[in-house]
Amino acid sequence: AVEKERRKMEPSTVLLALFPAAFLVLAAKRGHVQAWTDVFVGSILAVLLFIVFIFEALRFVTYPLSKTILFRRKLIPPGSGPRKHRRIVIFDGICVLCNKFGGFVYGRLLEQSAVDWVPFQDKLNEHVNVDTIVKEFKISPADLQDRICVVSGKTLFWGADAVIEICQWCKWPYPMASVGKILPSPMRDALYRTVAQERYKWFGTQPLDQNFAKYLCPYYYINKKAFDDKAKKQALEAEEKRKKAAKLNLKKDAKDD
Repeated sequence: AVEKERRKMEPSTVLLALFPAAFLVLAAKRGHVQAWTDVFVGSILAVLLFIVFIFEALRFVTYPLSKTILFRRKLIPPGSGPRKHRRIVIFDGICVLCNKFGGFVYGRLLEQSAVDWVPFQDKLNEHVNVDTIVKEFKISPADLQDRICVVSGKTLFWGADAVIEICQWCKWPYPMASVGKILPSPMRDALYRTVAQERYKWFGTQPLDQNFAKYLCPYYYINKKAFDDKAKKQALEAEEKRKKAAKLNLKKDAKDD
């Protein structure tokens, strides 16, 4: 009987032994500190994915009710009309994770046109002037690099609090994300920063001109080919100018010699 019990426990014992072995391999490749960081980031992401899975299941189950008058949610304060409430999300336009998050949330907003999305690197955005927002709230450029920023009316939200605020603009059950505020603010911020600091290593980067917010503008979407052709032309012109400048510098250096 003891032998049978031991055999039953063998698979689970092997699985438990794999975790330390995998960690040792990871530590050997990336160092102990980075290995522990990766484990922590992976755990946070796993919990977040599980929560999103639950929310999506609830949204699917309650979808018929959301179409009825009694259960239909409205954006408060309103996102349009004379009492329109300002809602701006300033994110990292080259971050793959940030762009995926924005695209995911955009499809679940109560009023998609009520929210303006802009990369903090985009200084020529036609809808939101980032420099004006920075001056109004006295924002440090370093803060924009580290955390997502949300402007809601005259209030500024950062990091985890910004994500929770965005969820309040979404269809049910995403407003339930406010439950996350039961965690102390320093803890929420620490968890957010842990993932944010590793986002490039885990998810990579992408060109700024491919950020998801660029394609939310109907005018751009309709004239996408024209915009892309113009961007390519500008890139070629800039490259030609760079080459001419390099040649002039070489000639100057030759004359000096």
